[in-house]
Parts: sequence; structure tokens; C-alpha cells
Amino acid sequence: MRSLQHPTEPPPEGPSWSAGKDITFGGLSDRGTGYMAYSERVGPSVLLLHDAYGLLPSVRSLTDRFVAAGFTALAVDLYEGRTAENADAAGALAAGLDMADTMKRLSAAAEHLSGNWHPRLGVVGFSTGASLATMLAREVEVDSTVVYYGGGAGLERSWDARPLLGHFARRDDFGPASSALRAIASLAEAEAFSYDAAHGFANEDLSDRYQQSAAELALERTLEELHYQLS
Repeated sequence: MRSLQHPTEPPPEGPSWSAGKDITFGGLSDRGTGYMAYSERVGPSVLLLHDAYGLLPSVRSLTDRFVAAGFTALAVDLYEGRTAENADAAGALAAGLDMADTMKRLSAAAEHLSGNWHPRLGVVGFSTGASLATMLAREVEVDSTVVYYGGGAGLERSWDARPLLGHFARRDDFGPASSALRAIASLAEAEAFSYDAAHGFANEDLSDRYQQSAAELALERTLEELHYQLS
């Protein structure tokens, strides 16, 4: 990583409060919902975009962990309350997204964070959310983008010199990690890691795919990157 130090001020030691709640953001044309987590210390903004399974409990828990690390975080509910119990249902939900509407809502979520909380913004996306994260970074000002097992085809041909961190699974049944690693390696201001794990290894609600050691290492690297880039 670029630094093991945290240029942003670390979370305060000792007793402190934090909160998380479901919120609505945006206006009539770009209204969206999500889980917002924050603390007495308004840290840099982080937007989380879940995978094809939806805003599961593990996504909420992960959002809370970003706050514990010193950030202010919002996990957008891409499906407006719906979640999937299996891969087929998850694929159907992802395929049913209206992309124009989704991008409007994500832009509104980014504005909600950077306009009302902290101007520095990072976006973290997982699988389906990873592709959306790279799309969003082309439309709004994003200071750091982190993608897990995804990011969009042709990224190396369209991504300019902006910070990007990728986490990929070497046992990914949706595509070889090697091609994603090569694509990101060709970019300036980009870095990528691969893990001996399956697609979805960071989703604790997927018992057949979750791998704690890989998930924790990827999260550690993600937090280091965001602390560095959002200072």
C-alpha cells in the first residue's frame, strides 16, 4: 500500500457514541434509501454499494465497521428493501436494475454524503456494486474507489489517473482474477490484490463463499487506502 500511516485523524480513544439508521436521501427524481452510520466525529465520507444479494445484515455490520475506523458511511439499498436468498434470485434482482435510475440515486447518495457530512468521498463496491462504483466515479467527484471482485469490462481503456484499489478472488466463477489484475496493473494510481477465495468471499451472509481471513485482510487494506486517499 502507499502508506501504513493514517493521514486522517484516527478515531478518538475512550467512550464515544455512534449511530446507524435507515434513511431516505435525494429528491423527487432521484430518491433513494440506505443504511447510514455515523459518530460524534464526522470522518471522511464512504459510500458502500452491495453485491447482487442486496442490503443484507452483513452490509450493515460492515458499514458500522467503517464508522468505527473513523469514517462516515452510507450503504445504498439498490433494491429498495428486497434481498436475495440464492444466486438465481440475486442475478434476477441485479438484471432488473434500471441503470439510468440507479445512477441518479447513486449520485444523490454521493451528494448527501459530500454535501452534508464530509467533502472527501470514497466509494466501495462489491461485485454488482463494484461495476456501479466505477460508473459513478466517472460521473461525480470521487477521491478513491475500491472494488471487490468486479469493476466493469474495459476498465483499463476508460479509467484515467485516479486512485483505484481492487480485491479479486482467484477461484472466481464469474471470470479469472488474472485478467482483472492485469487490467488494473496497467493503470496509474491503481493497485490490486488477489486472494485464494471464491467470488463473494467478503460477504459474511454467504456461508458457502465467505472466507474470514481473506475478508479481514481485504478490509484492512481498504481502510488503509481510504485513510490515505481521503486525508
